[in-house]
Amino acid sequence: MFSQLNPQLISNLERLGLTENEAKVYVGVVSLREATAREVHELTNVPRAKIYEVLKMLAKKGYLEVRQGSPTYFRAVDPKQVIGKIKDEFVNCTIETLDQLGELSYELPKTSPVWCIQSEWGIKNRIRDIISGAKEELIVYSSSPEFLQEFEADLKKLEKTRRLTFIVNDLEKFKFLPFEFRETTKEFANFISNIVIDEVQYDEQLFMIADGKESIGVHSTGNKREAVVIKLPVVCYLQKMIYDRVLEPSFVKKYLNSV
Repeated sequence: MFSQLNPQLISNLERLGLTENEAKVYVGVVSLREATAREVHELTNVPRAKIYEVLKMLAKKGYLEVRQGSPTYFRAVDPKQVIGKIKDEFVNCTIETLDQLGELSYELPKTSPVWCIQSEWGIKNRIRDIISGAKEELIVYSSSPEFLQEFEADLKKLEKTRRLTFIVNDLEKFKFLPFEFRETTKEFANFISNIVIDEVQYDEQLFMIADGKESIGVHSTGNKREAVVIKLPVVCYLQKMIYDRVLEPSFVKKYLNSV
């Protein structure tokens, strides 16, 4: 039965563009070296009515070789060659798609100054854009040392040429990171980690203001994380004023990473 084969391998082949049945059949033929349609069906459990169609499609793509006869035998092309072919096709497709997208120049209305991002990849990508795009100053607030640690390398690059202000809710939690941190008042730390809107609690994990013109706030709601990006200078200026007011200058200490 197919359950004896590696399901993660099937999943990886699907991500490379094969259908589930194509992935199962190709893995089956590789496992059997060479086989008839019946043998592949018995190993992979792909329905008998579809097995010939899938084998023919894989042969057409160049992933299988065929030896005509009664019965017909199928043999897998070297997996290194197959994956190399898929990789080349993917790279060429990517380049062509980027070129075509770059040629688009439709007249678009002005975009909104406020955006919400809900995917982990999108949030982290936007944070790195804001960090790299800061020209003069970056203010960073964090209540999550693990989340801030993900951007340590990006921030260290910026530290030499930009004014960086790191604000945290608890100095002790961040002492392993190689930055100078300033601690907020406990009242503010409690407030920002216990915001409730429509009976939903929001915990602010990371907040950045770049050059007083763009900000991003990352918060969690339960086990879900989302971010709000604002590109309104007046709003960002007010946000900066809030962080300036809640700082306690006496709580300033620099921790150097001893590693």
